[in-house]
Amino acid sequence: MSFLITEQQWSAHAMVSPYLSLRIGDAVPVAGNSASIFEPGESAWYALLCRPQQERQAESWLAARDVYAFHPVTSRQTRVRGRVREYERRYLPGYVFARFDGVPVPHRVLASPFLTGALCRSDGQWGVLGPKRLASLHEMRARDLRQEDERREQKRRADAARRVRAGDRAMFKAGPFAGLHCEVVEICAAGGIKVRFELFGRENSVTTTGTTLVTLPSKES
Repeated sequence: MSFLITEQQWSAHAMVSPYLSLRIGDAVPVAGNSASIFEPGESAWYALLCRPQQERQAESWLAARDVYAFHPVTSRQTRVRGRVREYERRYLPGYVFARFDGVPVPHRVLASPFLTGALCRSDGQWGVLGPKRLASLHEMRARDLRQEDERREQKRRADAARRVRAGDRAMFKAGPFAGLHCEVVEICAAGGIKVRFELFGRENSVTTTGTTLVTLPSKES
């Protein structure tokens, strides 16, 4: 048995098929000369619904049409069989928050193979998101990035602290005491290093990090 594909059906298939094999992290090609998916009007934010695990593709599809979009995620690294892999955990899976520089045209937006709808008001119209709600969503991501930076800094300090031992001779390589020699007194659990040194004829004690010290050869060597 055979059947014919009309020119319209073939055009629709050709438009969607390049996206069917895409995975998270793939780049979406920009389609030239496509009709605008919004009309002149006031800029506003909308919450769009997308297919499972396709938030990034939806963002790229929107970006190719001059619409900024994001979905709040937190990045994590895990070690599997000796290999470090990075993965994302979505705060709100299935949502993409998009800013249109005008009034979105729903049927054009939903022509995307990745988007399925939008959060609507009681009258069925797409709902505009308020600035406070968006600020809280952005803050979720910013807060996570700050926490991730703090974890990395703590790990860096702990790694540096492991390179010295109590009793080692060292020298400050940075900070207000740069160039002064000191002695390592104690390695703190949080990665800090307590040292003592002489300044203006008096013994002083401070807690620093391994990144500000360089160890010196022992006197015996």
